[in-house]
Order: sequence, then C-alpha cells, then structure tokens
Amino acid sequence: MKAGSEIYWVFAAPVILASAAIIGLLAFVLWISFARMEDGLVVQTFSLTNYIDLYADPLAISAARNTLAFALLATAIAGAFGLPLAWFVERTDLPGKSILPALLIVGLLIPGFFTAMGWVLLLHPRIGAINQFFMGWLGLAAAPLPINTVAGMAWVEGLTLAPLFYLMTASGLRMMDPSLEEAARMSGATAWQVMARVFMPLFHPAVLAACIFVFTTALGAFDVPGTIGLSGRILTFSTYLYVKISAIDGLPDYGPPAAFGAGLLMFASLVSLFYTRTLRRAHRYQVVTGKAFRPRRIALGGYVWLGWLLVGLYVVCALAAPLLLVVWAALLPFYQSPSMHALSSLSFAAFARVPWSLVLDGLGNSLVLALVAPTVALGTSLCFSWIVLRSRLRGRHALDTLAFLPHAVPGIIFALGAALAALLLMPRWLPLYGSLTIIILVCAIGWIAFGTRVVNSALIQIHSELEEVGFMSGATQMMVMRRVLAPLMGPALAGAWIWMALLALRELTRAIILSTAGNTTLPVIAWSLWNGGQINQAAAIVLVTICLFAPLVLVYFRLAGRACGIEPG
Repeated sequence: MKAGSEIYWVFAAPVILASAAIIGLLAFVLWISFARMEDGLVVQTFSLTNYIDLYADPLAISAARNTLAFALLATAIAGAFGLPLAWFVERTDLPGKSILPALLIVGLLIPGFFTAMGWVLLLHPRIGAINQFFMGWLGLAAAPLPINTVAGMAWVEGLTLAPLFYLMTASGLRMMDPSLEEAARMSGATAWQVMARVFMPLFHPAVLAACIFVFTTALGAFDVPGTIGLSGRILTFSTYLYVKISAIDGLPDYGPPAAFGAGLLMFASLVSLFYTRTLRRAHRYQVVTGKAFRPRRIALGGYVWLGWLLVGLYVVCALAAPLLLVVWAALLPFYQSPSMHALSSLSFAAFARVPWSLVLDGLGNSLVLALVAPTVALGTSLCFSWIVLRSRLRGRHALDTLAFLPHAVPGIIFALGAALAALLLMPRWLPLYGSLTIIILVCAIGWIAFGTRVVNSALIQIHSELEEVGFMSGATQMMVMRRVLAPLMGPALAGAWIWMALLALRELTRAIILSTAGNTTLPVIAWSLWNGGQINQAAAIVLVTICLFAPLVLVYFRLAGRACGIEPG
C-alpha cells in the first residue's frame, strides 16, 4: 500500500489519541490506587494504605465475594438459556425458529435495569406480585422468592446476557462440519459419546469465549445490581464504587475504589490472558475446510414442544413478564399489585407527575450521546483497522490487541479512571468533569473493541487489488476510501453504528459513575427516580424510552440483515 504521509497521519492521529486514552486511564487508576489522599488531594504518591484499608473494609470484602458469585451465577444462567437456544436454531428443525434471533436481539437491546425493575415488581419481598400471591395463598409470614439477593440479581443479569451467549455460540454451531459427528456414529459411538468426545472438544472454544465475555461483562455491570441490590446494601464492585464516589456515606473516598478497580483490572487481565492462550491453539479446532458442507438438522419429532417451551420460558421471563409489570406500574397513580380492584385505578396520573423538563434535558443528552459516541468509536475503529490491515507499520498488530483491551476490562474501570483524572489531574486546563463530553469519550473508548471487530471483518473481505486499480487510475488515497472502500463496507459500518447508537440510548453503567446535574442521560434519570422510590414515574419514563428504541431497532434489522451474525460489544 502506497500512502502519502498526510493520509498516514489522518489515520495515525486518532489511533495515537485513543491508545493514549486507553493506557492512560488504566494507568491512572493504578496510580491512584497507590496514592494516599486527604481531602481530595494526593499527599503521598506511593503507599499501600488504600489496599490495607480495602482489606480491612468489611463492605469491600462483602462486595468482592458478591461480585464473584454474581458474575459466575449470571454466566451460568446466561449459558443455560443461550446455549440451548443456539443449538435449537442452528442444529434442529424447530419450526418457526427464524423469529428467535429477532426476539433475542430485542431482549439484548432492552436496558438491563428495565428488566430488573419488572422483576422487582414481581418478586420484591414486600410489593412483589408473585410473593404477595404466595404469601396470601399459603399464609406465609415471609416472601418465599425474594429477588433482593445475589442469586436474584444473577438471575436477572443472566436473562439480560443470554442473547450475548446465543450470538457468540450460534456462529460456532453454524460453521461446524457435522460429518465428524456422523463418522463417530458410523464407528459405533453412542449419542452421549459423540457429544463428549467429538462435539464438545471442537465446540468448547466458542463456549469459552462466550463465558469469558459474559463473565467480564457481569463483573462491571451496574444496572441490575444498582436496581435490585443497592437499596438493601447488597453491593457488587460497581455499586461499591458508586457508594464511595457518590459520597452517599460522607465525603468521597477515591483510594479504596481505585484499589478495588486495580484488583479487578488484574483479575480481568488474567482471565483474558487465559482465553488468548486458548486462541493460540485455535488451529486444533479448525473444522471448516474448502469442502462444501451443509449442517445436519436434527429432527425433533415429538420433542418440538421442548424447544418452544425453552423459547417461551425465556420470552416470558426476560421480556413479557417484566415489561407488563412496568406498563402496569406506569398506568397507576401509586403502585398496587395486579388485581381486579386495582384496574379501576388505571390512569395517566404518573405521566403528569414526571419531571418532564428534566426528562427532556436527559433525552437531549442521550440523543447527543447516541449520535456522537458511535461516530467517534466507528471512525477510530476504522483508523485502527486500516493501520493494522493496510499499512506496513512495524508492530501494528499490537495496536489490534490494544484496541481489544476495552473488551477485556470492565467498562466501569475506564469510567472510574476518567472520573478520577477529570477531578484530580485536569480540572483547570481541561474541565471535563460534569460534561457530556467525558461520557461520550468513555463510551467511545469502550466500543472501539466492537468497532474494530466489525471493520476488520469487512476490510479483510475487500481485496487490496481493488484499491490498487484505483491508484493506477490516478485516484488519491482519500478518493479510493470514498469511492471504493466506503460503498463496499457501508452496510457493515451502518449496522455497527446503529448497534452502538442503541447501546448509547441504554447506557447506564458508565454514565452513572460520570453523571452530574449537567450531563444526566435518560436512563440515569429513570434509574434515579426508581432508586428514590418514585416507581410509577420511573416506569413512565421507561415506556417513553422503549418508544424511542422501536424505530432504531427496526432500522437496525433492515440494515443488518441477519442480526444474529453480528457480535455486540
């Protein structure tokens, strides 16, 4: 590739800035974790005080245990739904299965705290409809199915992450040559032997990738733990950070949260390293060759009901039941459990009490975030991918690893680093704290990992000969980009942009750490009302947000085609 120095710098400048931001934010978290602070000022640059205080803090120890249990249980629940659903879609003749990917994508795009709100209304020990029913029916003094536990939070988080597990395992099932399994059967192996000795050894890298992705996502999740566990002081890593940084219990204390974040950063890096070592042995699992094949569909026969029972269970638990309870709450002036008597109270009174001026400000911030952050992330991803795949820069493949780092490290750690840097490092010369810009930048950094995967896949499929023809015809690099690459990559880039815009509209985990009165987004407003006990108003805002989601989801499906073929980030 012959490229002038000017075009090189056009691509290199965003990569340098993004790389500096990624490394800088993580390094700043590590530095603050070793700094001793008093009244918000660093008084000692190296000290183990924060780690000692963290170890001595029973709240932190409890949060660490809860985080690990929560992430493990959520991963198991996501796999229990996502993996069988992927198998039914890709390897069986389940009738009507073509609608399942669309249902799962919709489930993924609905914010997790919406689902959590619905489950609180179902299983709260005091107001939960199901618990109230069983307590009245069986004469119980306590709720039999309380949701405000680590297991309850993991149940809801697992439901919201099941579509991720599905997306990451369905492609592996789709590409696996079934002739290997058929050869084992012809050799006399039983169905269980084929499963244990052929199918799972070949399929386990895809399952491992899904487990690690879901696990690291759950480690830093705020939406579900913040909605269900925060009021009962059942803290995980993210809610512990929120309590300390938000000064709910007094003055902000940045040292122990930074130490906690540094520990989680090391743990997430080790998990990612383990997966990278598995990828180095990926050639052992290459089962697709140049020989054409058609995946064998297993005839379910009389067991079709089993597949649709699982589908129905997921749809009811993850979509229908929580959404119906949220709608019910939004149409009541004050919350009442579903009953014939409560039907007479249905009205739009809750909508009248919503602070609409605040909602409009939040909506404006959310729309700006949805427009700018995906554009920045996608543009930066394009620069990363072009340098890695089209330039001859020495060490360029290390840039691809760096771009993938926001995938391996929980996004809330980047938000923590940005908040601390804006407060302690650059409040005068670059006043970003409390601005919408800082949320945009942190979200854009977090989505570079997804953006580079999409751009890499699209760019790899375009042979460099097409660009060489343009150069031989006298076109400049920018002309080739505009007239050759952009039209060919357009559908993939448009689908990725829409996906990230939807993620921006539902963003809560990063925004809650960086949120102030001046940059509040719509999900943060809805969550704040809910956390303040204004259940009906929060539910009303949720319905407004869902109405905003609907057109973008339709556009996404139109652009992306088979949505199950795109991996989210």
